[in-house]
Amino acid sequence: MAFLVSLGEAMLRYSPPRSQRLRAATSLNIHLCGAQFNVAANLAFLGKSTIFLSKLPENELGQLARSAGMHCGIDMSYVRMVPDSRIGTVYVEFGAEPRANIHFYDRKNSAASEISPADFPWKEILKDSQLAYTDGIFPGLSQNCRETTLEFIRVAREVGATVCFDMNYRAAIWTPEEAEHTYRQILPSVDILVTNHAVSQIVFGFHGSDEEVARRYPSDFGCSTVCITSREMIGNHRGRWKSLALDKNEFVYGRPFEFEVVDRFGTGDAFFSGFLYGYSERNAQFALDFGNAFCALAHTVEGDVVPVSVHEVMALLDGPANTHIRR
Repeated sequence: MAFLVSLGEAMLRYSPPRSQRLRAATSLNIHLCGAQFNVAANLAFLGKSTIFLSKLPENELGQLARSAGMHCGIDMSYVRMVPDSRIGTVYVEFGAEPRANIHFYDRKNSAASEISPADFPWKEILKDSQLAYTDGIFPGLSQNCRETTLEFIRVAREVGATVCFDMNYRAAIWTPEEAEHTYRQILPSVDILVTNHAVSQIVFGFHGSDEEVARRYPSDFGCSTVCITSREMIGNHRGRWKSLALDKNEFVYGRPFEFEVVDRFGTGDAFFSGFLYGYSERNAQFALDFGNAFCALAHTVEGDVVPVSVHEVMALLDGPANTHIRR
């Protein structure tokens, strides 16, 4: 029985050593990434059983991604290896004030973008799973991915799995109008939703306070739990993360956490991972606090995946951060 089944794309993230320019790079660091992969990996590090559904190329890079997922503790046995295909990539250049970070994708026609509804035995995989997760990026990759997302969610609902969805709108993939059309098909089947104020305004035109925005999702779509997250940055290197949830028509507010930024990519995925862990263990209050703490720690780790234990998160929740060297 899997705690979570995640549908999506695993990509390779390439970045030159800190503060070096991509245009002058002579070496690149490699990290596995992809929002849907990140959530499965983070929860595996937190001790939960996870399954990842995707396609990868049947070559050395595909084997690298598959092995990395297994190393994180994810069940990668359903991942399909496809001949004559490619893996999506993302390139990151870390800036320093006043030079901004650079981040761009090369994922067109990736193996994952060609996933179709007939590729997986959905009922076999989902029938004993607690949570079914995907996000707003994956259905934007292709028409096949949109159809696959809808089928994944339909079967998850049919077998009684809780459907979890992160809006994760990306302007580089599709327009707000295209995303809205698809999200309106998805959201009526979503139980736990994570989004933020900016995405809600861009895609749906929702205005008002975070509380007013949160209330639109149960009233318009029927989502039972809605999280609104917010990251406040001071320059490039320090910030503060906070969140609230409308859970079964009651507002809950998470404990905010400040952080120093080593790498901010994948930190929203870390919040949702932590929230889902906490929600399964206790309640919405603990889930928000745990998710915020896990997210803060994620900012301090290089790479999109967060190899942090429950013990480390609980230590942060139980008191002020201890930055003394442990010997």
